[in-house]
Amino acid sequence: MVDEGIHGMTNGLPPNRRLTREEMLAVLRAHHTFPGMFPLTVISRSDHAFYAVLHSALEELQGESTFRIEEKPSSRKNFASYRIEIFVESAETALYRKEAIGRIKGVLFML
Repeated sequence: MVDEGIHGMTNGLPPNRRLTREEMLAVLRAHHTFPGMFPLTVISRSDHAFYAVLHSALEELQGESTFRIEEKPSSRKNFASYRIEIFVESAETALYRKEAIGRIKGVLFML
């Protein structure tokens, strides 16, 4: 018998498929406190124009809510990681904003 543990995990391991939206929300709720600051990391090519676009998008998404961005260039300066913290009211808001940030042109990868 397979143990369907917490959040659809099998024997404590994530399923070998994409999580459903409800499963993603359950994982967010289990690992983050809402309302509160929600961390994200964006990887892109190192580019001042990308930082400006990212900052502008966060201002639009966050409105009056707080956000922080910390830029860390790669050792060869070809890529940069942007460590972002956004204030969100709920897991639903966190997931929506994560998806919106992931659609910004120039985002190569998100954590």
